[in-house]
Amino acid sequence: MKTGRLRAVTKVDRIDGPSSWTIEGEAHRLILHEAGSYHWLETWLDDHRTSLGDPLPGEMWFIPAGHIYRAAAKGGGVRIIEIEIPTSRLAVPKDARPIAAHQDRMMAALMREIAVGETKAGGALLALLAETLARRVERPLSPAVMERIDHLMASIQTQLEIQITVEDMAAEAGMSVNSLIANFARATGWTPAQYVLHQRLRRACWFLANRPLSVAEIAFATGFSSHAHLCAAFRRKLAMSPGEWRAFAKGRAELDG
Repeated sequence: MKTGRLRAVTKVDRIDGPSSWTIEGEAHRLILHEAGSYHWLETWLDDHRTSLGDPLPGEMWFIPAGHIYRAAAKGGGVRIIEIEIPTSRLAVPKDARPIAAHQDRMMAALMREIAVGETKAGGALLALLAETLARRVERPLSPAVMERIDHLMASIQTQLEIQITVEDMAAEAGMSVNSLIANFARATGWTPAQYVLHQRLRRACWFLANRPLSVAEIAFATGFSSHAHLCAAFRRKLAMSPGEWRAFAKGRAELDG
């Protein structure tokens, strides 16, 4: 469906096993994961890792025109909204950090409005996206440092259920603690500790949506010290309880609903 000069389409994608795909083009693309779940997803932009882990309803990925986006998943099915944005409508700062696995409820709501033909939502979405990109401008890192960060992100994902210190992460990346904190923040927008917490919450969200486990069991499986610790993190970061998230996610479990 066309809305002004934006083009929106809703798609259902089902894959039976390991699969990978590439997206590039002359227009920007903004993708909203609406429902369902891939069994693991990794994404890259211009050969730098941007996200990994099971995607969640409400997360967004932005693919600037002229850049190469790659993704790989192990199976599953999702429903997405994809909006194509002409370059004449949105200027992307050269050194803006990628938008990947990004949560913004207002942006997601505007995308849903555009997908059903609400023409007035287009301008508001572009303004919000431009503001988000402007906040993410950072001096770029060298390819060698980016490669270390890429490897560390993958390593962190295998250790979410155990305690991992910033000293452990610095040693793995071959950097001092201060250097790791500064470089990791420039690459991802998070300190290493913030990133670990963010990924633990993402995994907990996925468990709540897809596994019949208690909150205490999920807390133990995702590196939180207790049921109360997980609940406090949910309230602080997501403004809802684990039970409220589970109800929200289950309402978006069906791809065709």
